[in-house]
Amino acid sequence: MRKTDGCTNCGEIRGLAAHGLCFTCYRRLERAGDRQFAGVDRHTPAIRREHKKLFRGFTGVMVGLSDLGVSKDDVLKIRRTIEPYPSPIAKFLAVTPVQDEVRVNSEHEFPERFVVHSDLSMSPERVPSEE
Repeated sequence: MRKTDGCTNCGEIRGLAAHGLCFTCYRRLERAGDRQFAGVDRHTPAIRREHKKLFRGFTGVMVGLSDLGVSKDDVLKIRRTIEPYPSPIAKFLAVTPVQDEVRVNSEHEFPERFVVHSDLSMSPERVPSEE
């Protein structure tokens, strides 16, 4: 026997499902929760099985080049050569290569002349020249 009491949502006296809700209100709340995922189509994902196959192949080539110790210029030539093959997954890959010399933060930017002073009260105008 199910417990019969007033539903906390609709107030009718019915058999309670859970959390003080009757079966009608409980299922209505559950379906409303499921609708929030309605925008995601699980049957046609963005990355499909054939895409995963291309990712594995592309990754295998890149890992192989790394294991062989191929130079950066040769890796870029090989990548340009095989570029048409992973074109279906190109939108998921980086479009432009990252530059090696990108500064991480401003700490790497040094002035042309770096001077350490023991007297902190010296202003830049009073810094002795190196001449």
